[in-house]
Amino acid sequence: MQEDWVEVKKGNIKVLLHYPKEGTIFPADPEPLTNAAWNILVAPRYSNLTNYKTAYIQTYNRPYFGMGNAIESNSGKSVFVVLFRRSDGWLEVITPDSKEFAREFGFNPETIRWGKLNEYLGGYVVDNSQGITINADESEVYNKLDNMTGRNKFAVAVSDFKGKWTSDFTGIQQLYNVYTGQYAGMNMNQSNQEFVFAAGNTYNWKLLVVNGMVGNMKFAEVKSAGKFNVPNNWQIHFTKIESSAKTYNAFWSCIKDARILNLLDAKYPGSGIYTKYGLAK
Repeated sequence: MQEDWVEVKKGNIKVLLHYPKEGTIFPADPEPLTNAAWNILVAPRYSNLTNYKTAYIQTYNRPYFGMGNAIESNSGKSVFVVLFRRSDGWLEVITPDSKEFAREFGFNPETIRWGKLNEYLGGYVVDNSQGITINADESEVYNKLDNMTGRNKFAVAVSDFKGKWTSDFTGIQQLYNVYTGQYAGMNMNQSNQEFVFAAGNTYNWKLLVVNGMVGNMKFAEVKSAGKFNVPNNWQIHFTKIESSAKTYNAFWSCIKDARILNLLDAKYPGSGIYTKYGLAK
């Protein structure tokens, strides 16, 4: 955990998972968007930038790239820097050179031209500049790099659970008559879930749900209390949630000046999407 990013290291490769920052994500063509993010997130920590370029791949989930050779201000080392975003936030990859980047992530971003990575031949990506051939289709080439966003993940411990943590959800549907086109009202689904952790590994849990057509809303509230424990680095167990004991898969992730608690029912993981909780002030 760092002030402005989560830092991941492997040998002489470093990846910075930047926290969200104003001015780095907005509707724009790839070049002005990537340039803005580079100037805010990357440029202040380097000097002598050379061979800078932006690039992208034209797919439904477009990857954005900015890259160049530069001098690290804090170390004086010459490095190759790649700024990347596809699914979730900006990643900054720092390697000694582009060859080291290609060895680790399976492609050389400098070969991207006009929205394509060099050439695709029968399901193989051929990087002639580095002599690398990868058995992957276009959509898979960047998975290893894109999956680095999942490294913003930290183990849990009993001592971490203090105070009130809340999660809110709101969904709204505007309804119209399929035959007349006339407005037919609004349906709303809203929920608030909270854990209050106290001394002695005790907790109070509450779920409030409101749903229905506006003007005829219904609500329900469920409460539980008990004790919790952490059976391993990635789970938390509660003696009672609603009517029975429950174990959640759990981890912390980081944003600027705060942490997020991520929980997922270990027995019924469903889609695998974690519910996120923030510390209430």
